[in-house]
Amino acid sequence: MDMMGRVGLVEIPVLIAPDQKAWMDRMIKEGRIAIPPGGTLEKGSLYSMFIRMLLHNAMEEQKRQEAMDADDEDDE
Repeated sequence: MDMMGRVGLVEIPVLIAPDQKAWMDRMIKEGRIAIPPGGTLEKGSLYSMFIRMLLHNAMEEQKRQEAMDADDEDDE
């Protein structure tokens, strides 16, 4: 996934629970949500990066699971 802005993005509204926002705010404040080396980002950009990484990881896991399922079907 390209985290440096070379991929066109679309804007979508995202609703999260108040406790989830508080958790994200705390992670940002503590520096646990990574900022690219040498960079500083607005809090909204960090939310966006975090959610995009979660989506990327989910998509990669789905591909891996589909490949495993295809291998299982080939073995039958």
